[in-house]
Amino acid sequence: MVKEKIKIIRSAVGSLPSWGLIEELQKAGVEIIGIDSNPLSFGLYHLKRNYVVPRGDDPNFIREILKIIDKEQPTAILSGPEEELLTLSKNKRKIEERGTLLLCPDYEYIEICADKKKTNEVFKRIRVPTPEIFDSSSAKFPCIIKPRFGRGSSNIYVAKNEEDLRFYLKKIEEPIFQEFVQGEEHTVDILADKDGNALSVIPRLRLHTESGISVKGKTVYDKEIIDYCKKIAKELKLFGPSCIQCIRSKEGVKFIEVNTRFGGGSILSIKADPTIISNLIKMIKEENPESSKEFREGLVMLRYYSEVFILEEEIKKSGEFP
Repeated sequence: MVKEKIKIIRSAVGSLPSWGLIEELQKAGVEIIGIDSNPLSFGLYHLKRNYVVPRGDDPNFIREILKIIDKEQPTAILSGPEEELLTLSKNKRKIEERGTLLLCPDYEYIEICADKKKTNEVFKRIRVPTPEIFDSSSAKFPCIIKPRFGRGSSNIYVAKNEEDLRFYLKKIEEPIFQEFVQGEEHTVDILADKDGNALSVIPRLRLHTESGISVKGKTVYDKEIIDYCKKIAKELKLFGPSCIQCIRSKEGVKFIEVNTRFGGGSILSIKADPTIISNLIKMIKEENPESSKEFREGLVMLRYYSEVFILEEEIKKSGEFP
């Protein structure tokens, strides 16, 4: 039975781009309960209900989350970090039997998306263009070397020769070697229903990034990218928000990875397509969502910083001061 008041547990509220999404949900009448593993997370001090929790890969994480669910009785959980998504999806039954909807795919699909090699294999099987993956002995230069598991753009390097390859190998645990593709980077924001049917698909061009986060972007209409993303969403049973990375070069488009969460620049797509928030709420309320008919093409996002100031003793109330 759906609770009358929509309350969402939103994790990673210390992430710099997190507040835009929270504001859009609040405008729609949703109460946000913020959680983060770092007591120095600015979002904790913007929200009335907030908790400092262990990291998603900590054995105590799920125990603390279940305590918060029992206390707050949230309608849904909207997570971000990959390690949290893996743990939460593995415990989906425990969460949903408490009446809380987990807005992410089932564990088997989260696991595929978290593994860049398995994602590449799925792309090939369903005939979605994707860069080649090599082993170290057959790498063609230049090539990308990056962790097989991981999120964001950290520890991703371009190896131009054998010497670079040997150097970067020392920095990366469980690396994969991927064909280097030169072109325009796109992130595609998707909202999908429980059957993996894409309700909204909005490609955005990453005009400029800082620390892997899009700070300047523009929505673009690209039918080929949109059609491929619908195919990926259906195959991987993407439920809730996801973002897919791809690169369009002179030779065509190639898909890199799938993240089963809102992306760092997803606020641009939310502003371009208001049905993302309304459909998210409909799914939480167990109502039938409707496919978006269009989004605002050519909408440009320019980001800037803002600050929060808190006395040290207030931070210590939330958890150990780092």
